[in-house]
Amino acid sequence: MGRIGRTLAVKSLTRFFVATVIVLAACLPLMYLLMERYYKEDLDELIIFRYDDFVKHKLPAFSTNDIPVWNGYNEDMLILPYREGLKIGEVSQEEHYNRAEGHEIYYRVYYGEVLIEGHPYVFMSRIPMIESKDLWKTLSAQYGVLFIVLLVSLSVLYYYMSKRLWRPFYTTLGAISRFDLGQGVVPAMGTSDTVEFERLNRILEELLSGNIRVYNDQKKFIENASHELQTPLAVFLSQLDMLLQSPDLTDRQSRTIQTLYSVASRMTRLNKNLLLLAKIDNSQFRQREDLDFIQLLNAQLEYLRPMAEDNGLSMTVQTDNSLIINANKTLVESLVNNIVVNAINHNVQNGAILVSVCGTRFTVTNTGEGTALDPEVIFRRFNKFTDGRKGNGLGLSIVAQIVRLHKWGIAYEYTDSGHSFIVNFAAENGSTSVPSTRHE
Repeated sequence: MGRIGRTLAVKSLTRFFVATVIVLAACLPLMYLLMERYYKEDLDELIIFRYDDFVKHKLPAFSTNDIPVWNGYNEDMLILPYREGLKIGEVSQEEHYNRAEGHEIYYRVYYGEVLIEGHPYVFMSRIPMIESKDLWKTLSAQYGVLFIVLLVSLSVLYYYMSKRLWRPFYTTLGAISRFDLGQGVVPAMGTSDTVEFERLNRILEELLSGNIRVYNDQKKFIENASHELQTPLAVFLSQLDMLLQSPDLTDRQSRTIQTLYSVASRMTRLNKNLLLLAKIDNSQFRQREDLDFIQLLNAQLEYLRPMAEDNGLSMTVQTDNSLIINANKTLVESLVNNIVVNAINHNVQNGAILVSVCGTRFTVTNTGEGTALDPEVIFRRFNKFTDGRKGNGLGLSIVAQIVRLHKWGIAYEYTDSGHSFIVNFAAENGSTSVPSTRHE
């Protein structure tokens, strides 16, 4: 069994979700840098404002005797003696002890020169900064809420937009999945205002129309050719019959005519099979009735058992008492005949055939080559999976077409006991059976 895939909408949503998570996660450091930058700019504006406010409103009436009192009440706006090395008129970031935190932290600091009673001093304005870990914590909490809201809302929005966008595609996909070449009808693809989907629909319609034309031409050719060949083959066989009855034939002539008769008979069977396939394809077997499959099977086996015995094969039959199916009688007879004849033709010397009906399953098992057949090709037309054997490669193809027409199921299995072909009459339509076992 192949790996179960995901829908196009789910796959695209998953990739969108992953890409969104990566992008939003990658934005977190950038958000931190931007937040830190604007935070510093706000602090710088405040400490410079403090200096300007002091110079404008306090400094004109300020004296050196006011310095101790000012410094005692303004921890973050200190008046200090002027000294070389200070970055006058610039904002810098320095570590200072903070009594509230109990350790040194970073401050934004501004040094401005002031003259008090003609002596130079330095007005230091500073503001403690939020520690990096606290800033990260604050940003993570705020950004986390935004992250979740954006992720959920964008994912939901993308999912519904994607479903709406791909709706014409799924409509087309559904129409294609219901397409049946044998019906000869191009499915309605619908319309779309998306150029690519509209183009896809038109291309598919043209492709399916072309396939239907070719398929119908092939069916018509096969049917016409089969009809045209019937009369010449019948005349040919009748003439050979007349020749075989001639008393003046030599042994060599008789063998030659026998060979021609065998080839002509094979051609007749091939022609009949092709004609049957054409009629099935053209749905010419519409009449159905309730049939007792066990009764019909036994009637067919009366004709097929001598054929098996002539080939040195033993046949065992195990069936229920009754199995009622609704089907076309001619086609069911053909189904039984082709499966059993296939088991006879592709058997081994002194081999065996087991025909069984259990519940709604009709199974024919035959001994044969010790390797399994390819289930992908055994039901194809003109597939002859063994060389040098009887048959024309159409028997199992006819069986498959009959099963398909009735909407039954068919399967091939290989075990040590042999090759089994199983028809399940309950694949779609109902059927009834009365269990018991009978051996012949």
